Amino acid sequence: MNHHPLRVPGDPLSPRERALLDILCSGTWRGTSEARQQLAHARWGGLEFDDCECFLIDVPEELDLPRIPKRSGGPFATVEVLDGETALGHLNLWAVDGLLHSVDYMTFDAPDEQLPAAELLGDGPFKG
Repeated sequence: MNHHPLRVPGDPLSPRERALLDILCSGTWRGTSEARQQLAHARWGGLEFDDCECFLIDVPEELDLPRIPKRSGGPFATVEVLDGETALGHLNLWAVDGLLHSVDYMTFDAPDEQLPAAELLGDGPFKG
């Protein structure tokens, strides 16, 4: 039986969530500097989907942090998830209105309820 305490929006990110976000925000293209500044203050914002570890990100608007420049759509950053040479899917970081918004995991063939371990992420993110 699972006795983990219930998380509520505003709780700290778990070490695993923080590690995944560190990788997703490690790019060098336009907006990654702002993303890293927001990440320093980011909190867990709740689950994005029922029965899935994909999560929302809460960045306090009252801190008046620099915004990620407007984009044409799609995820802000994506990183491949690999098991050796086998591609398992993509981990995506989304931004809405210039603020970090959510992380989702899109798998190629297995259910995507669990986030991947940081060790399975490919070489750095690419622009989504």
